[in-house]
Amino acid sequence: MNRNILSKIRVVDMTEGVAGPYAATLLGDMGADVIKVERSEGDWQRSAGRGEPGRFGNPQFIALNRNKRDIGIDLNTESGRGIVERLVGRADVVISNYRAGVMARLGFDYERCKALKPDIIYCTISGFGQDGAYARLPASDTILQAVSGVMGVVGEPDGPPLRVGFPLIDMTAANSAVQSVLLALYGRLSGQGGACIDVSLMAAATALMCGGFTEYLSTGRLPPRQGSQNSLLSPAGAFEVAGGRYITIAVLRDSHWAKFCAALGLDRLAADNRFDSNAGRVQHRAELHEVIVPLLKSQPAEYWLERLRKADILCGPINTVADVLADPVLKACLPLLDIGLPNAAQAMGAPIRYNGQFFGAARPAPAKGQHTREVLAELGYAAQDIENFLSAGSVFAEAG
Repeated sequence: MNRNILSKIRVVDMTEGVAGPYAATLLGDMGADVIKVERSEGDWQRSAGRGEPGRFGNPQFIALNRNKRDIGIDLNTESGRGIVERLVGRADVVISNYRAGVMARLGFDYERCKALKPDIIYCTISGFGQDGAYARLPASDTILQAVSGVMGVVGEPDGPPLRVGFPLIDMTAANSAVQSVLLALYGRLSGQGGACIDVSLMAAATALMCGGFTEYLSTGRLPPRQGSQNSLLSPAGAFEVAGGRYITIAVLRDSHWAKFCAALGLDRLAADNRFDSNAGRVQHRAELHEVIVPLLKSQPAEYWLERLRKADILCGPINTVADVLADPVLKACLPLLDIGLPNAAQAMGAPIRYNGQFFGAARPAPAKGQHTREVLAELGYAAQDIENFLSAGSVFAEAG
């Protein structure tokens, strides 16, 4: 039932990498008919990774490209561009994530697509937006983690800046793009026509850091690198326990402080006026850690988690991906999808539970050019026309 919600919406997916493909996939999860336009070289994400990508790409590509069909087109050919013109003319949404100027060079900027379909919803995802001196610079999640200031706040206080270990900004930009497309679809229902949407990784990254930017604008204080500790709360962060494992603890309110002390058997600490407010505990973090760090190392994670949870203190183990999947309670929270591909039997889906159900995967990630003939036939091309396109190299289809 969930997949019928956007079933009348067609999305032309002219994207590669992470942000654009994931945005299109989320719309596909909601039922949209997503057609991925792929060049002969292929989406670069297919072969990125640590192993042989195989027919359907590597696990990263598979995770980012379910619920879509794939048509292989050479946009450098006149007939290839003609096919995309016909595709756009019958679409509701176009998504691209090339740098500024690329879609215009390909012949499919907003004005051209609007001419083909007046109420088209046209969404671009780029590094720095469509205007300004940086608009035509190449960009990626890694580069934007640096330029936006994200890496400036990740790492130990006295250490180098660090990269977040997954494409945080790409995924955030993808979600912003989907929100914008859904907003535009709703607006179109009320007679507002189409829309031109511009989502930049730069804006997505800084919006994630809205608190830090607002504090700097208000006070001139830079948000610090805080390692595994929360610079705004204390105690709050990662702590080593017996056996070399780590847990995380967060005391959010002063009313929790006494409960925390009782759970650790540190009633004397609760009476210390240096620590009776969060501001005091942040100011005297080093002195506080001198007491609690060695104590926490004296017992295993299970011991402390039981005591802290009984006291209603926020806490949890610091898990690996394997730890998460090995915990049946956590695993039950996850939108795991049965994909059934040779190199990825399962994948992680969208985190939305709609009327009690997660979205499913009606289609796994496609092979390059897997649906070329099918989509061309839907667009009204005769069988001989399709074979002529294939022979001329205007389009390509998966071998066999």
